[in-house]
Amino acid sequence: MTLTHLANFIRIAELQSLSKAAALIRIAQPALSRQVRQLEAELGSVLLVRHAWGVTLTPAGEVLLEHARRIVREVDGVRDAVQAVSAELRGRVALGVPASIARALLPPLAEAISRRHPGIRLHMVDGFSARLHALTLSGELDLAVLYDDRALGPLATTPLLKEALVLVTAPAQAGTGNIAETLEGTPLILPAAPNRLRLIVDGMLAGLDPSRLRIIEVDSLPALTGLVKRGVGCTLLPYSAVHEEVMREELAVTPVLRPPLARTLLLGRPLQRQATAAVQAVEGEFRRIVSGLAEPMRWTPLARDEPSIHAVSA
Repeated sequence: MTLTHLANFIRIAELQSLSKAAALIRIAQPALSRQVRQLEAELGSVLLVRHAWGVTLTPAGEVLLEHARRIVREVDGVRDAVQAVSAELRGRVALGVPASIARALLPPLAEAISRRHPGIRLHMVDGFSARLHALTLSGELDLAVLYDDRALGPLATTPLLKEALVLVTAPAQAGTGNIAETLEGTPLILPAAPNRLRLIVDGMLAGLDPSRLRIIEVDSLPALTGLVKRGVGCTLLPYSAVHEEVMREELAVTPVLRPPLARTLLLGRPLQRQATAAVQAVEGEFRRIVSGLAEPMRWTPLARDEPSIHAVSA
């Protein structure tokens, strides 16, 4: 079993075709088939099921794919770490950002990295917090913005920013800031748990009469805000998530006064992986952009302390 064999197996699994993978890798299909047979012989398991239209993975093949991806990522990390000691920073950096702040942060970050560190290959991912958390724990992300949570698991983290949640409505339905009054006749549109924003809001809702609540669950930020624009209901989000819509007067926001709601965001990275110079450069640019956008996005940047380690909670 070689690194090349593992990388080629990943291509076969992704394309679900030996012929397509052979064409992409630029290797003869019979030679690629021999590599698969060698892997199967060495591991003592059938890895692929052949069909007329292509191939699918067996359960053993799924296990190999998971480990092969991790091994290839680690080897790429070694290469990037060695290259990073050169005068020009080089290497791939995978960064995850919650969907609620991605629109504000990712474009200026991509522009800054392209201009100042052209040797860095930046891979940016946005999504809900539970997915980013899982990707960081698995090592697929080098750096991620995460909610401060005791259940983060084995990650190295540093504070990033604090932001208040606001009540978001259609302009004609602007609220008073009193959540209990607003929700008496208005559905609340939220992502489903285990989304961290949802868990924060659920903690606040625990003190309200459940018979008076109507919650619509939507796991898509564009769809969620689209429903609010149409007057279907209201939501609770950080101001940065709807800044552009508020400027265009498509949405209205009201500070949440009773009770006030806020969240703290951290920068987290896999504990078992040493941050390369490229990762450190991306983090530095990221913090600079957060500071520059703090006033318009209503953020409170937090001072960077020594990284803390989150242990797995019981």
